[in-house]
Amino acid sequence: PKSGHTDLLDLGEADLQKQSTGGFWQGVRGGLKHVGNALNHAGKLNQVDHPLSAGGLAQARQLRQQITALTAESQPSQAATSLLRCRRWYISPFLRALETAAYALSPLQRIAQQQGQRLQLRVSPQANEIVQTSMSLDCQGKKGNVGFKVVTRAVSKLAETIEEEEDDPSAQGLLQDKQAELADVVATLCSFDITEIAQVWWTDVSTFKKENLKAEDARVKSLVKRLLVEDEDPVVGLVAHSILFKRMMQLFWPKDRLRQEEIRTALRNGAAQDTVDPYEDKVMNCGTLVLTFRYHSGGAEIVKAVFLFDGHMESALACDRQTQDPDDVDIQEDNDPSPHSPHSPELL
Repeated sequence: PKSGHTDLLDLGEADLQKQSTGGFWQGVRGGLKHVGNALNHAGKLNQVDHPLSAGGLAQARQLRQQITALTAESQPSQAATSLLRCRRWYISPFLRALETAAYALSPLQRIAQQQGQRLQLRVSPQANEIVQTSMSLDCQGKKGNVGFKVVTRAVSKLAETIEEEEDDPSAQGLLQDKQAELADVVATLCSFDITEIAQVWWTDVSTFKKENLKAEDARVKSLVKRLLVEDEDPVVGLVAHSILFKRMMQLFWPKDRLRQEEIRTALRNGAAQDTVDPYEDKVMNCGTLVLTFRYHSGGAEIVKAVFLFDGHMESALACDRQTQDPDDVDIQEDNDPSPHSPHSPELL
């Protein structure tokens, strides 16, 4: 704004010099911290079942804030209402997905409890990321990390990441906010149903072969059948990974050409036409997408897609916001039947 420029020009020479010098060293410190975070995150890419990076945690925090704000809206959109009404969620057991789910779903859990209800948060290997190569270490579970250990490890790693953040110890308000945040998120983590991960829940990625991708397709189809048919709720949520969501949309892409273009337009969500075809693209990190499915005895297909919180596909983001790493955790959900079909749930 012009007033900001005026204030700067009105500063005396000494004040200008002081601000310039301070800005320089602040920039140096910020740059060094950014490089340090990048190196730390790069190291995590070679870890099995790694936690969210500092950037991933920031995205999860932002999503939590957005969902919290949504719960206070008096007239949310139809798609947003789907999110607020969703009581049954399926979550990938990989650490970065657990952390994202705990942040994103804690506001919804809190609202449900105020209404005398509880979200059903089921951790399921069916929501695992798709293994694409024998080097997909982010799809490899940590040895011995089964059952309740999955939860305790998630709590520990999350606390470590928060502890590494550089905060002013004299900022009592900020510290209290973080303490409340941690208590809220940990309570949500501890409410997860972990009965499906009592045994080893991942595959050994070193044994990967290309023919395994057919089995992965079968798993995705089985997961969608579970969400749409076997689960009786009209709205079902899923917290999983970008490659799994990408393959899910490809497998259930509509056959009608006109509807295909409608889905493409919805997934671009205002982005330029020269971005990657959404059929080949992936959902942005922490993207929240409501998909409506039409299903029958012969199969199922996507008939509608709506992003929440101004979400986009990955290629629509600025280059510095695009990712080439495994912190690809996204949220999708199933909603009420739409008027044109008695069986058109939506997947969030």
